[in-house]
Amino acid sequence: MKITTILIIALLLYGLNLNGQTRNITGRVITDLLEPLPMLDIRSSDSLLLGKTDMDGHFKLTIPQYIDSLLFRYVGMEPTDIKLKKNCNTIELIMMYDGTYDFMTLKKVDRLRRKKFDKLPLIHLKAVENGLFKSNNICYKRVFEELNPPKAVRDSIKREYKLKRKQNRLIFKKLEIDNVVKVPSATWSVYTNETDFGCLITGKVIGKNKKNADYNLLIKVTDNICDNKIATYNGQPVKIGDTITHNMKYFKIVKE
Repeated sequence: MKITTILIIALLLYGLNLNGQTRNITGRVITDLLEPLPMLDIRSSDSLLLGKTDMDGHFKLTIPQYIDSLLFRYVGMEPTDIKLKKNCNTIELIMMYDGTYDFMTLKKVDRLRRKKFDKLPLIHLKAVENGLFKSNNICYKRVFEELNPPKAVRDSIKREYKLKRKQNRLIFKKLEIDNVVKVPSATWSVYTNETDFGCLITGKVIGKNKKNADYNLLIKVTDNICDNKIATYNGQPVKIGDTITHNMKYFKIVKE
């Protein structure tokens, strides 16, 4: 009986000892443009928040030994998951910007993302040369994750785009020169409903063409209802009198 009791106590103490063991991990997180990422979330595989980076992208963590995966999350960056190797206590990580890939197939998007991913080791070396990282050694495992939604989701997206193109094509055909139209200042904006269009640029149609199977409107800007009368179109400043080309293959207009 005594032997059994001693064994039970020993096993309990051993278990407590294992659970009580921790490891200290330090490191830094930067972008693929060599910019530090401040206040970035670092989580475990079960989404437990373990810590954050400081204003220079540095971090220090004390985590249980059983945690062997870390998740890095930051607005505007692609989520990054890594698998820790044994004795991996210094992590210097590069995160990729979460790019905009409008109306590309998933295969093409992944090809572009893969090219960026494959350049990360060279960017790591450059970070060491610039004094951002301390070591060329990468002691964690990181794999490229493809964008692969279920087939039902892909089919739904295709149907939606096909319907949108059909609707826009009919509107394009009816438009005439000198018609007054309004277009969103950012063509990737999604209309929340049929009345809320956000910041709009107003102009007159001065030309139409269907180059490269697109439905292009040439619009001379006459006004905009953006804040402070300042607008951009596809990232470029727009002022009254400018001419912009608006592709209606995917994007709608508001006709007055």
